Formats: sequence, C-alpha cells, structure tokens
Amino acid sequence: MIINNTNKQEIEGFKMDLGNFLYNFIRAKEPLEIIMQWEIYNDITKDYKLIATSEKYHKDIVYPEGLGSILNQKNTDFVSYFMSEKIFFLDNSILQMMLQNSNVHIPYDYSIMLDTNYTSYIETFLKKFNASEFTEGSIYKTLDSLLRNNFNYDYTFYLLENYKNLFSSGKEMFTISNQKHLAVYENLYHLELFKSINQQSYINGNEIEFMISENEAKQRTDELINIFFKTNNKDKLKVFIDMHQNITLLLIGIWQIQFSSKASAKNKMKMVFEFVINKVGIYYERELITAFKYFENTQSVGMLNKINKGGNQEGLLERIENIAWDFLVPRVMEFQININKEKSFFIPLFLSHDKKLKELIRLFKIKGVLLNKENKEYIPISDLNTTQFFEERGLLDSLERLKSEEVMAKRARVREENIDTNFEIINTEIEKLTQLLDGNKEK
Repeated sequence: MIINNTNKQEIEGFKMDLGNFLYNFIRAKEPLEIIMQWEIYNDITKDYKLIATSEKYHKDIVYPEGLGSILNQKNTDFVSYFMSEKIFFLDNSILQMMLQNSNVHIPYDYSIMLDTNYTSYIETFLKKFNASEFTEGSIYKTLDSLLRNNFNYDYTFYLLENYKNLFSSGKEMFTISNQKHLAVYENLYHLELFKSINQQSYINGNEIEFMISENEAKQRTDELINIFFKTNNKDKLKVFIDMHQNITLLLIGIWQIQFSSKASAKNKMKMVFEFVINKVGIYYERELITAFKYFENTQSVGMLNKINKGGNQEGLLERIENIAWDFLVPRVMEFQININKEKSFFIPLFLSHDKKLKELIRLFKIKGVLLNKENKEYIPISDLNTTQFFEERGLLDSLERLKSEEVMAKRARVREENIDTNFEIINTEIEKLTQLLDGNKEK
C-alpha cells in the first residue's frame, strides 16, 4: 500500500512538472527562455526531444530553398504543420554541444503530404502539360513548383484516406477489377511517373522526360500497394481507422447539439463534454477547441459549416466521414513526426487546394512537439493554453470532470465498447442527426 501511494505521488509529481514545463513553454517568446525551461525541468526533459518554433529565432530556416517563401504566399496550397517556419530542435545532446561551442549537426528531414484531390490532379498535369487552359491555374503552378524545386513529398495520407473506402465492404484483397481500387492504382501509377520526371529537362527544355519506363512505374506501384495494404499492416492501419470513426462520431455529436439547441456556446460545449463522456470516450482537444469556436460563430469554421439544415441529406454519413478525414490531417502529420524521431527531426507539410481544409489546419496553431525518446509518446503543444481557454469561458469544471479518475474509467469503457461493436453507435447517432437536419425531430 505504501509503495502504491509512493508511485501515485511520483506520477502526480511528474504530471505537475510536465504541466509546468508545457505552461512555461507556451508563454516563452525567446528561444533562450525555452532552453532555460528545458534545463529547469531536466528531470522531465532528459527523456524527450523537442521541435519548437519562435518568431525570435533568427537562424536559417529548416525548409529547403524556395519553400519558405511559398508558404508565406497568399492563398498558397502548401500548409505547414507548425505555426512558423522559424523552427529549432532541442534535446540534451544538442544542448551539451551548444554549451561546448561545438558545431551542432542536427539531422532533420521534411516531406509534403498530398491529399486525394491533389493526387488525382497529377494525371491531368501529365496529360495536359503546356495546354493553355491548364497552365494558368494555381494547381498547375503548384505542381510546377514541386518539380522545379525538387521538393520531397509522400502518399501517406492519400493511402490512409482511401484504405477505409477500399475495404469497407469487407473484402481484404486489393484488385484492379474493382473500380475504386483501380482509381487508386492509376493515381499511384501516375505519381510514380511524376516522381521520375527529369528535373533538368523540365527546367531547361520545358519538357517532360520520364527517367523510368511505364513498366517500371507499374512495378513500383505494385510494390507500394503490397507494402501498404498487405495483411500484416492491418493493425497499424486500424489505429487510424478507429481514430477516424471516433472523430466521425464526435462530429455527429457536435452537429446534433448545434441544430437541436439554442443555448449559448458555453452551454452547448457542456453538452459536447457529456457526449464525449457517454458516447465517444476519447478527449480530442483540438476538435473541442474548434467546436467551441464554431458554436460562437458558425462562419469561423468553414469545415463544420459544410453541414446545415434543409436540402438533400442523402449521403450524409459519407460527407461527414470525408470531413473527419480532413480533421485527421494534423494527426497523420504528428504520426510522421513521431515515427521518424529516432533517425531525425521531421517537419511535415500538407498540400491541398481545399480552402476550408487549409483554414482548419491553421485554426489550431502548433508551437512545438515534445517527443519521448523511450516510447511512442508525443505531445503536440499549441500556442493556446487550452486549460486557460476553457477556464476563461466558464468551462473549467467540465474539463476537470472529463479528466477525473472516475470519468476517465467510464470513458475507457465507452471507447472499448465502440471498438468491440465496430462503432455501431454511429448508425444510431447519424439517424438522430438526419432527423434534425430534415426538421423532423421527434418530440
């Protein structure tokens, strides 16, 4: 019993110290302030690595030449995960080298994730290259930038986004005899060709010259399909599928509350907290902050404003599932940061022509990410003190209740039940939302 109490005290002390570090990190303006906090809480930070941003950081930016200026262009389709391009890295080994005045070599990398729409534009680019009706468009210019600057990009999000659609019927084999599967295959095939374009021929001669044959492109596509969709990858992919289902359910609840109540934003938010406790089980901080902003002003969150009363509600669930994928974008970028942490600091970006998606990513600004070196834990840190955010709006009691031991145990049970029942609750809740949107709410 004494050991248990001691362990509990140690855990509580750890949480308090970690919370204090995060609080001070959010408030810090200068890189030196962040370094000082890192040293003060070394008992905690020694097990972590940090990617941080600061407008007062004046060293060279980590992005390749040309990308920084593109990110700052108005209406750019490139979106960074981090709120600023002024990024620096920190852990104890880096700090030690800094103190010794050594040249600090820090391995880092970046990649740009393509969404489904951008992936499908590649084929059009290859077929209509130099066509006058296409070359003036912003999509063409963006793809042109990818080629001219030789930026890194990947298909991770595209493959994840399509996984559920491809295998929703229960079939486990990827086959091009299925039209949905064929569309994904063709997009990946054209991406492989696009990747192989000779950069010098493109820049100097304004022509497309592939460095691989069509057969080689097909072979690479086959390999990619096999790696990503093979059976033993299912457990890894299920993490994202379950997360997608959870966020789909949460979004349904947010719209249920929006369209069933004329209460204040504060009281609507209390209802969302209850929905999380009783129906979802998982506390998604980013989405709850976004929900409150939506309740305050529906026009401020264009992505949530896509669902409204009236009109034809056919395909409502599919539309919501697509929106849920958009909410997953930052979380997939966080996954990329985390899986790369052993070999390098990783900076993810996203490419999308969807204005509302770009607004959604930028709505919750990320100042840094804390990465545990010993396990899979990672902590995204926004520039917003979320506890203070809810406290100032009279919702601190609701937030603390959500995190109490008793409620957390209940939430865990709810979460497990949803997974065990393959999220049957979504069908029940979507019916309620459909009635509300149709104006036929049962009394």
